Amino acid sequence: MGDVVYLRSYDDRTRVDDEIARRVLAATVELLREVPYSNITMRSIAKRTGVSHVEVCAYFRSKDAIVAEIYLERLRAAPLMVDVEQSAQARIATQFSQLVMLLADEPGVAAACSSALICDEPSVRAVRKRIHAELQRRVRTALRSGAWPEVVETLEFGLLGALVHASCGADTFGQTAEDLATVVSVVLPEV
Repeated sequence: MGDVVYLRSYDDRTRVDDEIARRVLAATVELLREVPYSNITMRSIAKRTGVSHVEVCAYFRSKDAIVAEIYLERLRAAPLMVDVEQSAQARIATQFSQLVMLLADEPGVAAACSSALICDEPSVRAVRKRIHAELQRRVRTALRSGAWPEVVETLEFGLLGALVHASCGADTFGQTAEDLATVVSVVLPEV
């Protein structure tokens, strides 16, 4: 009988693994508050975390994957409240404003998230799928039942574009949230 080799997947972690991953994410956020994203390396993250470079690489394939996970954590932690007395347009505009403003106070983190989320690395693509699922859940929840898939997709594209726009510094986060509310009003007229 041959030996069995067990390769753990990203989501198959022990409690110790979770602690290390949390430390890596926290250390990366600290670094992003201090230096530009382009100056951060996996080695600098490992040094800040207090674990070996090899160990950081065992959990995350790249700094982009780490930053994508940071964004996913922030997104999942954002409250999802839906006032059913509001129109669909108002519910989506409120939700989108909250999501655009999610990183407004952390420009270094926002710029890194924008950069990381548009990269084409396989490990980031996996996280991006989970981000997409979370955004889709939020849009569908705010729209309630009966939304056409094309409307949901159009709203998601608008939100993602606005996030990248604001994170790149093209406009302030507040102005971008206002502009996105205008986009929402075109896609979802008040009824």
